Amino acid sequence: MIAQTFSALPPMKTDAVAAGNPLKGVLVTVFTLKIIVSAFLLATVSLAPPVAANENYKTLALVD
Repeated sequence: MIAQTFSALPPMKTDAVAAGNPLKGVLVTVFTLKIIVSAFLLATVSLAPPVAANENYKTLALVD
């Protein structure tokens, strides 16, 4: 078996950086909008006044 020397190896080339996916901006935008909408919905629910429940529900809740 013959050992290879460094001079016998082909020269190393740095590969050009591959172009990014063109839809990456769309993906980031969609994720950002989903987070904004979910934050808005959570804020809306947390600030909403309690719903006046029917008397049947109130009595069942107090039977405990």
